[in-house]
Amino acid sequence: MSITKNILLMVFASLFLLLFVSCKKEGSTRQAIQTDYTPSGKVMETADKTTVQRLAPLGFHVFPEPIALPPFSAQALSGQPFNTQNLPDKVILLNFWATWCPPCKKEMPSIERLNTLMKNEPFMIAAISVGESRDTVSSFIQNNGYTFPIFLDPDNTLGRAFASQGIPTTYVVDRSGMVVAGIVGSRDYDDPELVEIFRELARQ
Repeated sequence: MSITKNILLMVFASLFLLLFVSCKKEGSTRQAIQTDYTPSGKVMETADKTTVQRLAPLGFHVFPEPIALPPFSAQALSGQPFNTQNLPDKVILLNFWATWCPPCKKEMPSIERLNTLMKNEPFMIAAISVGESRDTVSSFIQNNGYTFPIFLDPDNTLGRAFASQGIPTTYVVDRSGMVVAGIVGSRDYDDPELVEIFRELARQ
């Protein structure tokens, strides 16, 4: 598995202040995803900008223009892999995390509650563990009773590309497969205002 060379460096200036609540590795650079890749077969009708802008006061960096995810796949802890070339018609909370990361562990109960709150909506969580073995991740998930979808990046290829500023790093992907916002650091994902925004995005 490899990330295409279309992933270019992009400054996350507005996210820098959030690094104190993330697990940051020495030598990481501030970068995000930027690519010209368009998922095949999709009509690129992105989410309503007014709704997306409501994420900004909640700590998210809203991209000036939506960014298409480049082609990659991540093996599932159980079930089907996460493949950006075959995304479901859903809003996706794309989260990069690790079992050793305290801020990641802090936010995971709220992600579990969000998963329950959004179970009847066209919405999914894709939580990708970076740089860890299947056994390590499986034990952690089983011990904590989490039920939202977990995916694996054992060699940290995706982590280096998508979470170079630290983990947790989380992106909001709209139903057309475009990244509309991102955040570095831990937060409560069952915040009622945030849940309402996710519902509106999912229903568009």
